[in-house]
Amino acid sequence: MNDPDGVSQRKHHSLSDWLALHELDPATCRRILDAMERDAAGKPAAPKRLNSVYQELDLEAAWLRTLEAMRDFLSEHQSIIDDTFEKTAKIVLDRPNKSRKALTLDNGPTEYPTIFYSYRGEPADCLIIAHEFGHALQIRASRGKFVPPIIREICAFLGEGALLSHALDCGEAQYKHLVQAWREDDRKYCGPQRDRLYAALLQPDAPYRYSWNYPIARYLALQISEQCSREWIWSVYQGKSSVQDVLRETGFFPS
Repeated sequence: MNDPDGVSQRKHHSLSDWLALHELDPATCRRILDAMERDAAGKPAAPKRLNSVYQELDLEAAWLRTLEAMRDFLSEHQSIIDDTFEKTAKIVLDRPNKSRKALTLDNGPTEYPTIFYSYRGEPADCLIIAHEFGHALQIRASRGKFVPPIIREICAFLGEGALLSHALDCGEAQYKHLVQAWREDDRKYCGPQRDRLYAALLQPDAPYRYSWNYPIARYLALQISEQCSREWIWSVYQGKSSVQDVLRETGFFPS
């Protein structure tokens, strides 16, 4: 999660404001959510239990794996990736027996971000690290430019995708476990969160919820990773591409 608006600020924003910020309308959102549901229905069900045992990574190894994945994914931009990795503060939250929590704070264009997260050595934790580093890289790449939240979350989900691709390319035993954790998250984004956004689209004055950004960002990140060049993807991290640009580039809208 990127640093969302404060609670008091959320009270003054509505669904209409969120749509306007992203140059979206309810009909387009419904089309995206319907496409998301169709894609989810066409995917095979994830196995409930894997035969192989997950080889837990220690914290340093998990971070280095994310760094390697992002360097492979955006190989023309390794210097800013390395710089962001080295200078971003990474603070572990002690949350035993509690739900996972992660947040990336934007400390301004002259500073480096701060990532707060918890870690239990499970596959879902590795995806969270990749997600938050995606946020941190977007913050540095955009150099203080305002980036709408759907675009921020697209960058974070692209970070998760980079980790999955890296694990597959390396033939790592962890790959199946990472995919299983990713699919469990997918059920949340394509299920309850999608349904809540769908319902909210009928209420223009509904109070803004940051969670609305996730279903659309999840779907568009997948489309981007399958259809777009790495250099165009970098323009998304730089904040040079809007949601409308993404929809056109991925063929959702005609050029």
